[in-house]
Amino acid sequence: MVNLSVVIPSYNGRDVLRRALRNLRAEVPEAEVVVVDGRSSDGSGDMVAAEFPEVRLHEFPNFGWGHATNRGLSLSRGQHLLLLNSDVFVTRAAILAMRDRLAGDRAVGAVGPVLVDEEGRREKVFGRINLRNYVPARSVERVGLLSGACLMTRRDVLAQVGAIDEHFHFYNDDTEWCLRTRRAGFRLERVPQRVVHVGGASTPSSPLYTLEAHRGFLYMMSKHFPPHYAEVVRRAMWVRGFVNARVDPRPMHRDMWARLESITLSGDYLDCPFPLSGRGVTAIPTSPPANGRDEAAILEVLDVAE
Repeated sequence: MVNLSVVIPSYNGRDVLRRALRNLRAEVPEAEVVVVDGRSSDGSGDMVAAEFPEVRLHEFPNFGWGHATNRGLSLSRGQHLLLLNSDVFVTRAAILAMRDRLAGDRAVGAVGPVLVDEEGRREKVFGRINLRNYVPARSVERVGLLSGACLMTRRDVLAQVGAIDEHFHFYNDDTEWCLRTRRAGFRLERVPQRVVHVGGASTPSSPLYTLEAHRGFLYMMSKHFPPHYAEVVRRAMWVRGFVNARVDPRPMHRDMWARLESITLSGDYLDCPFPLSGRGVTAIPTSPPANGRDEAAILEVLDVAE
């Protein structure tokens, strides 16, 4: 039985994806690697098929990070599951440290490493003012949040918590999953080993991504926090949208702020600037596909769902 599956969502990031797959081949050659490509236009799928025959490649419409990740998780065979962005380069030490924590304590629901950029600067996963971003990580520690760029969990945890909420296209989806995992009674932990995260390698520069960050945060607040907290956030975002829609000198940004103003007024937090699958939180099979016939059945279900 496969012990570790690595699930990589990918969209128009061919060159960095190639680096990530070479890295995995060198560091954890025994792992099952599943790439879910959002029908990229840059030849990503062809590159994977030609250069990495050991990788299991699947292509689906691009409905966002959570949608692609969930499909990879459904089709994977491992009991330990690593969610990995295509611009993250792991080390064997980090992989083994995360797997050992999940295998050694069933109360641990997910584990992540310390994320750094290519120059060794730490990523501010916990927000800019949280001291945990700056204090050296020397041992395993309990945390309240993990980045979906590199997060390992177990299949039984996903069976209890559920998959990534596909009402997000990008941003906030990993935070929302971490909230559900903690509320299900599991701990989140971070190991001190470092992993390189390039960051933004496949994210275009567009004001629509700013809108999606705000829209997704409003949706997450409405889903998980008391109404009066969510209302404060809604009003604050309405003010920001209202003001910037009138003073931002950039036409595309003004349109984006006006749409945020409209979303906060309507309360339609599923009014996403990008296509969504409409599936919300889906179930992940508790038993991994054991053979080609099982996988074909899962693919048939997923194809119908599209």
